[in-house]
Amino acid sequence: MKTLPLTLPLVQHPLVLTPLYHHQAVMLDEWRNHSTFLVGTKTGTGKTAAALLPILKYKESAIMVYPTNELIRNQVAGVANIARLEGLNPCIYDPETTKEEFGKADVLLVHVDAAALEKWGREKGWGSKWKVLNRLLESNKTKIIFTNPDILFLIFALRYRGEALAALHGYPTLVLDEFHLYQGVEFAHALFMVHLARHIGMFERVVLLSATPDPEVKKVVRDFFAPLEIDFSTRSRYVGEEKRTAVHEVEIIPCPTGTDPVETAVGTILSLREKLIELGKKENEPDYIPAVVVLNSVVNAIRLEDRLVEEGFSRDELLIVRGLSQRDIRQKRPEHLLVIGTSAIEVGVDFKCDYLVFEAFEAPSFMQRFGRVGRHRPGTAYVICPENVRSGIEGLDTEVTRDEFETKVYDWYVTPEFRPWFINTWGGLITVYALINNIISKIQEDYQGSPENILVIKNKLEDIAEKYAEKIHCERLLASIRSQFAKAGQGIKEYRWLKVYQELSTFRTSLPSIPVYDYAEKIRRGEQYASYNVDLIPLLRRSEGLMFDPRLGMVTVKGYGKYKKVSVIGISSYLGSYGRFFQTINFPELSIIQNDHCTPVSHIMTLKNHIFTIVPKDLVEVDWRLPVLHCGQSLIAFDGAALLLNELYLRSKNRFKTN
Repeated sequence: MKTLPLTLPLVQHPLVLTPLYHHQAVMLDEWRNHSTFLVGTKTGTGKTAAALLPILKYKESAIMVYPTNELIRNQVAGVANIARLEGLNPCIYDPETTKEEFGKADVLLVHVDAAALEKWGREKGWGSKWKVLNRLLESNKTKIIFTNPDILFLIFALRYRGEALAALHGYPTLVLDEFHLYQGVEFAHALFMVHLARHIGMFERVVLLSATPDPEVKKVVRDFFAPLEIDFSTRSRYVGEEKRTAVHEVEIIPCPTGTDPVETAVGTILSLREKLIELGKKENEPDYIPAVVVLNSVVNAIRLEDRLVEEGFSRDELLIVRGLSQRDIRQKRPEHLLVIGTSAIEVGVDFKCDYLVFEAFEAPSFMQRFGRVGRHRPGTAYVICPENVRSGIEGLDTEVTRDEFETKVYDWYVTPEFRPWFINTWGGLITVYALINNIISKIQEDYQGSPENILVIKNKLEDIAEKYAEKIHCERLLASIRSQFAKAGQGIKEYRWLKVYQELSTFRTSLPSIPVYDYAEKIRRGEQYASYNVDLIPLLRRSEGLMFDPRLGMVTVKGYGKYKKVSVIGISSYLGSYGRFFQTINFPELSIIQNDHCTPVSHIMTLKNHIFTIVPKDLVEVDWRLPVLHCGQSLIAFDGAALLLNELYLRSKNRFKTN
């Protein structure tokens, strides 16, 4: 069966050179009439252009926030192309940019993440990260800053000093792309950062972009911001007869997961090999690649790469885009026949391809990955899916619209909960008040003003927290949380963990990523690719030969394999203490076990104090999005994930009592 092409009418807006879709024209017309926009149009229909064109036309500087660094890299190039089509001279600003290129540019496009800050500091001699960031944010030219939510959060937490936060006043627009991906703690942080920014005179305009906004998330956004909502039903005041195919037809071929999705992918790719070689010779567009493969995990992506090499592919024919990759592995070369990636490319990353092979384990991810094909030309998608989805696809008419197909996909899968309710909970308010308290603490430590001025700032921040609580109808809960933080400041034992959580100061729920040295990657690609950062949870669950090498001063692995049994020991006397929070510093025997062997990650967890909570395993349902570990008959989570796990436990406990 196939999905029909999506064709949209075009109109000519007087401010721009290229024809626009109606939703893009409305954005230009309404840009200065609203403070918040929620743009919810389908993948491939120009959401980014809708936000970007007014920024370019009105010569505004802007902060554009993307959930992954891979998406940032892709979007910078795409934005440069949009600017050129409008007759502007963009400059992708990096340490190699010449003074002449800088001077001639109409707009600077600047990629800001931790690695970029290190590179600028190293190659330009600008010093530490906060100094680099201050220079990059200077209002010396129209700029669009492309960054991730982690950097923005650290700016608000004053981890890059007050100058970086003050510099945001020079950026009137904030764009949050793929807003639907923020859940739980991240959603609370994103919402509160916008609230905080607005109350200190920043971001007069906020644009939220999402191809698949959850209805409950949309309700929160409506209540909080009263945005102008723009979707396919939106019509501008302009009339045009021309149409454009926004998304082309795609043939869909379901492939049962079987016992091993990697072997299913291998068989599919081998059946296409001759076609891929032929297409690779025929097509010469720089962004073209014959096939894109998206798998659920980094480990499966690595296994697929190795299996394809065993079956006769050259590594030079494989473009690798995964969480472990170094940037130069990702550069497209003419000999590449297919790209192998993970969730790092399921959101927004744009390849011109004829074939897509992807694993699909839930509806939102299915639609995100499905959107990688058909953007520039008709294509074919091979879906590695559960049996009920396979039979569902085979039972459809030979042709269906994309909307009809999306509805069916959501029927076939159990839709994961987005948990916007977390913002109204004790844990949801704890995490945002920790940010306020963090800012106050940093000001008291570093600010050179008088005690009276510091008190004024403190009272202003407390007032902002109160207004936030009023918006979500949690005033009494905030008063209770303030009291608890005050007790933590007094050193009362029961509440000390609040200070620990405050000092962790991170946007994400997950445990920190750490540098590792991968001997298997060294063999595959050489010494320069052997070291990379990886999140602790996948490292624990999939790594082979996990050790600590004192010579290298880092954790080493011998590649990745099948899932390991991972558990936590050393806290047995507290396993019945559900609903409480603890500090790792008080548990020197706490160890993280992989297949009954103690791991060096246990030591890493003692280098910095963390918080954790434990809940009964049989009372709480969790999915892959929440990083939890087993601890006897309990589940344990650390840091921000602990706040969310505790709220899930309380909700389950209340339901159990009600029943």
